[in-house]
Amino acid sequence: MNPLDRKLRILSAIVEKYISTGDPVGSKTICEDFDLAFSPATIRSEMANLVSAGYLIQPHISSGRIPSHRGYRVYINRLMPEFPLAAEEKNLVQGVLGASAIDPESLLECATEVLADMTGFTAIMTTPLNQTSRIREIKLVKISRRGAMLVLVTSNGMVKNKLFRCEFDLNEQILKMFEEILEEEFRGRLLGKLNPESVNIIVSSDEKLSSLLLPIVDTLLKAAKEASEVKIKVYGQKNLLLFPNITAEAVIDVFNFLEDSDKLLKLLKGNGCGINFLVGEENAYKQLKNLSVASTRYNIAGKFGILGIIGPTRMNYSLISTYLKYVASLVEMLLERILKGE
Repeated sequence: MNPLDRKLRILSAIVEKYISTGDPVGSKTICEDFDLAFSPATIRSEMANLVSAGYLIQPHISSGRIPSHRGYRVYINRLMPEFPLAAEEKNLVQGVLGASAIDPESLLECATEVLADMTGFTAIMTTPLNQTSRIREIKLVKISRRGAMLVLVTSNGMVKNKLFRCEFDLNEQILKMFEEILEEEFRGRLLGKLNPESVNIIVSSDEKLSSLLLPIVDTLLKAAKEASEVKIKVYGQKNLLLFPNITAEAVIDVFNFLEDSDKLLKLLKGNGCGINFLVGEENAYKQLKNLSVASTRYNIAGKFGILGIIGPTRMNYSLISTYLKYVASLVEMLLERILKGE
């Protein structure tokens, strides 16, 4: 075996043992717990080399070693094994998500909660990251003599409900007429470009009708604006309190960071395809310098959103990768069913 392979096998063993126990790993532990066929002297020598190269840290002179952020990165990129999920766990997750697949937002919120529960860490979800969604359907539902609800369905399956009130009595016939007008004028329009100017065609064509439609069109514009904005949901914040080696001050800093939607979105938008990890100091924000972020994309109607996890650097990266892949694949399948109306 060449020296590089030997170093990598020893590094892998140390990372996995440290993830499992949280204790610095010594050469004796490596000899006893891993069948590496190396002598104790060889292991000690290679561990010293890995410390010198910055892949391991020795907290104290007489202690074992722990992975550095650089060591974790090598492990993730080159050494991390596949972690298969048991059939029982898959079935449980599928059942929970399937029961919440009423609409996209409910499904995504449930998926984020599931990830927080499965991992014991903090989970994050974003709705699709673009403004190219279009109006797919508009429905008006009467709820009182002069009040009704506007239901806006977008091309990526998002649903927005908003109440409005008119200064005249409503009936099914009037609502049906208004609904047809709105559908004809706005179906297929880009959400991000819908604004008061875009309703001028109605205003100029029939002044009396436009005055009747004004509260409904105003409600439509508000619903479209909300539907075009990226939403971020965070679950499992309380799990931060259970992270190993995290101070109360650090928890407060992370809590404040999680409330900053702009920073969260910027953090996640750099996510490429597959599972992405930012380990400790790789994070651009100081609040996350001692934590790791794992994230992946889910796709819906040609657009994508992100599911992510924030946890300690001593997380089981292989397990987290498997959880994210499986949940994202289920979300995509269930979103497709929702869009098809199944």
